[in-house]
Amino acid sequence: MFNDSTRQSLQYEIVINKDKGKYSGFSHTWFLINEKKYYGIKKIKVHVANDGKVIIQDQALIENNYPILPNKNVLQLNVLDLAIRGDETILDGPFVTKRTKDYNELTGHINVKRINPSNESDLLQYLQKNIGNNFTAVK
Repeated sequence: MFNDSTRQSLQYEIVINKDKGKYSGFSHTWFLINEKKYYGIKKIKVHVANDGKVIIQDQALIENNYPILPNKNVLQLNVLDLAIRGDETILDGPFVTKRTKDYNELTGHINVKRINPSNESDLLQYLQKNIGNNFTAVK
């Protein structure tokens, strides 16, 4: 994930589950402030649009170690293209955060690919420990 405002590349991972034809999942973002690593885990809503775009919207922040209390209204929207290149599955496209009273919108770009084995996924390990669902990880 690349943030246009800060000009930083951030680690970003998502897991997606399909149950009875509906998609849902979680996202995990890491960033550094003064050499300290912070993270946030969010519940996400996933929808495939008629044009094939994969729309991912934040629903709720479920865990974090942020140095200050986060604003509840900062939500991210990803509009991603799904591509299969050989044995790689890739989601790629722009993101934008919702503008709030306290914060301007942020924009950037996301490029994630499906990973295997799943033990490479910090988020998947967290979910299996705390939630117990079967998910597919991309980062």
